[in-house]
Amino acid sequence: MILQVILNIATVTAESTAASTSMNSEAILSIVTISISTILSIGAIILSIWFYKESTSQNKETALMQTEMKNAVEKLEQLYNRTYTDTFGALKTQLSAMQKHIFTSSVGDTDNSEPNQLRFSILGCVTDKKSLTVDELCTHLKGFQKGEIIEMICEIQKDGIVDFNGTQINTIIKEQPVEGVGEE
Repeated sequence: MILQVILNIATVTAESTAASTSMNSEAILSIVTISISTILSIGAIILSIWFYKESTSQNKETALMQTEMKNAVEKLEQLYNRTYTDTFGALKTQLSAMQKHIFTSSVGDTDNSEPNQLRFSILGCVTDKKSLTVDELCTHLKGFQKGEIIEMICEIQKDGIVDFNGTQINTIIKEQPVEGVGEE
């Protein structure tokens, strides 16, 4: 339709120029340039419409992918939270069970026939509390006499593990040298 209008204008212009004089080269050049610029502008309009449609469809696809990625991330977060909770819950339960087993078995009713049982029981109590009295230790250790307990504490003191003043038992904390520090 636009092309027809241009052609009509060109023909009218050509007839009017032909009628007055023969078409000079300037008029022909002008008609050709008008026709070419009109064709190029129509092509540009068509391309801009096509680019608009393509960008709209790409935007829709991008929005769908973004939604899919968001859902995938949420599922991963849920899986991570569930795994984290399950793993650390199990570790905490195992640690509690191990501590309860270690401290109740070495501190509760003991079997006197087992060698060094008293020593292990005392060390378990002392390392758990860091500082306690002989009377407190005797209430924790059942099945042993106070004399046996004090005798074993003295032996442990000779080994340099605890500090014992007759009534109070304290754990001696030895600082471990760090390798490479202070050595030349």
